[in-house]
Amino acid sequence: MTIAETQLAAGQASRDQDWSKAASLWEQVYQAQQTAAINYELVQALVADQQYVAAANYASEFEAQYLATDAAADLYLNALIANHDFISVRIMVRARPASAWTATAIATLNAAERTAEQTLGTTLTTTMRHFYHLSDQPVQKQVTGLQAARHLPYERYLTAAKFLLVDPFLHPLTRVEVLYTLYQLQVPETVKMQWLLDEQILTLCPAKLVALGQDETSKAVYRVLEARLGDRDVFLYESLRELLQLQLMYLYPRAAQVITDATAWINILISQQTGDPLTEPNDQTEKMMKVQQKIQQFSLDLQS
Repeated sequence: MTIAETQLAAGQASRDQDWSKAASLWEQVYQAQQTAAINYELVQALVADQQYVAAANYASEFEAQYLATDAAADLYLNALIANHDFISVRIMVRARPASAWTATAIATLNAAERTAEQTLGTTLTTTMRHFYHLSDQPVQKQVTGLQAARHLPYERYLTAAKFLLVDPFLHPLTRVEVLYTLYQLQVPETVKMQWLLDEQILTLCPAKLVALGQDETSKAVYRVLEARLGDRDVFLYESLRELLQLQLMYLYPRAAQVITDATAWINILISQQTGDPLTEPNDQTEKMMKVQQKIQQFSLDLQS
């Protein structure tokens, strides 16, 4: 069949509520035409066929679509709850404007978490224990542990997350990932976090933080990098932009405390990657250079 014929057959299978067939056909169409509309048809069929993991994965590719309307949000929410992906559900709910739908969704989520506590208590305790001891794992496996922890109910996740934020043996990027999850959850209480720079302990309210890369310091360094290389060397620009994004993740949420001169920070970044010498280094640039070198070493640890 042509893609057009497959799409007609998929639509008929959906109307007939032959969900297994519909899911298979819509998936074929989606591989050829990855549009939001086809994605929705595919996710709808997958949820109806109880293929919740695949449904949630596909929905995440067009997440904005599933945040736009109550009906689409319900579809996404049902897939995530069926996967016991409780933290992702709560983040999704918080990402939508507060409404009557929000209250209903939170009630549904809370009920699902209570059911999980009653029926999967031993599994949840094991997952929480592994989350607590995330720093015992090699750095590369910490990402897997973070994903597994998203299946914990909110209170269990928050309790373990608070411990991990001050765990001196946890890779700093993993700590930032945990903190950023608390920001996405809009946690209103203060937490303590061991920060990259000089092992400082910060006291933070996750709900009052800003999204990664959206603070004024981050915007400034992005602007400087684009002005320097955006039109001159596109390949180098894209490569350094990715590296800059990683640096800002390490420095989250206090980039301004380190990047005291956006132009100098970008000069150092370019120099470190191209070998071009810095002109007139001073105490300020020396401090920033040491931080960039420290970040580079932590990043090398991720690959070892």
